[in-house]
Amino acid sequence: MPLLASPVLAQEVELFSGAKLSLIGLRVGNSPVYLGQKDRGFDLRPVVALRWGRVRISNSGGSSLLSERGTGGASTDLLDDEDWRLTVGLRFDRGRNVSGIERLRELPDVRTTIRGRVGLTWHQTDTRDWTLAVNPDLLGRGGGLLLQLSMSQRLPEWEQALPMGGQWTALVSLAAADRRYQRSYFGVPAGLTTFQAYEPGAGLRSLTVGLTWQREFGRHWVGFGGGSLSHLLGPAADAPFIERNLDLGLNAGLAYRF
Repeated sequence: MPLLASPVLAQEVELFSGAKLSLIGLRVGNSPVYLGQKDRGFDLRPVVALRWGRVRISNSGGSSLLSERGTGGASTDLLDDEDWRLTVGLRFDRGRNVSGIERLRELPDVRTTIRGRVGLTWHQTDTRDWTLAVNPDLLGRGGGLLLQLSMSQRLPEWEQALPMGGQWTALVSLAAADRRYQRSYFGVPAGLTTFQAYEPGAGLRSLTVGLTWQREFGRHWVGFGGGSLSHLLGPAADAPFIERNLDLGLNAGLAYRF
């Protein structure tokens, strides 16, 4: 059941050259300061979703708040029918800069880059989707290749049983990466005083399970939140700077849909 009907989408705010703003909001999150670390921190991010012709541009889950099953960055569908969906897109990858984290300050930066994304989704049922996505570093800046297999399952029985209402969705995602990605994000070069050298190979990165919630408040406002548990696997879990293999992430926010 879509959260946003077409009459509301028709009121999108035009920005420039045909780009139309669909949603804007704020999201607050709490998560480890970096993968596998005990220390945690808060972050506050804007949530934005807009359309530019057939292209969707969003961040921080903006597309999902429009029930578009979208992904972050810019994307468009090459195919979308009752059974299959083929999506291509681009997203900005901030890379890694942990110089401000004392324990990790000697680890080298990973340069920002642009990632491509090709995702094939199978609509198994009206409430369950399976997606296989390939995410390469298009600029060759050390980001390597990330593969993700994910499943999303809407939980209509929760919507009816829980007093807070809203739409609930369970998520499961398995991620793997090539050697270049693993060495950039989990490798340790020789000569550091803090950690022993480590050169991981290609393999699994993490298994993530999550739960998301969103609810309409009137015609335009939507509240949302969620949590996820990510377990590092394979070469990533063996990195010498990893303190714990299990990461908990929480987020909540409010957005206005035009």
